[in-house]
Amino acid sequence: MKDLPKASLYEIALVFLGSRHKYICEGKSMNPTLKDGEVVLVDRAGKVEIGDIVVAKHPIEQTGEIVKRIERINEYGHYFLVGDNLEDSNDSRHFGAVTKEYIKGKVVARLS
Repeated sequence: MKDLPKASLYEIALVFLGSRHKYICEGKSMNPTLKDGEVVLVDRAGKVEIGDIVVAKHPIEQTGEIVKRIERINEYGHYFLVGDNLEDSNDSRHFGAVTKEYIKGKVVARLS
């Protein structure tokens, strides 16, 4: 499991330049890695791979977004997303794998 670093001054500066975006985590699905209310920085252009934490469009609640970890990528290029707190996570075990279009960006650092 990849560790999520605290945001550096450089990462914070990238927020003001528009290269990073702030996102507030909601819920318990990413505990203990990310807590409810924790602010993270997202790179919308970042290359994602297995083990990365991403922000994605919710495949069922189309207006919602989720923060999950990429557990695997299948041969069709679909991403299987899971929460770190398996007992309290609505994830690909419930809604299936998602396509690249659902991935909005890679979580690169924690701000709070």
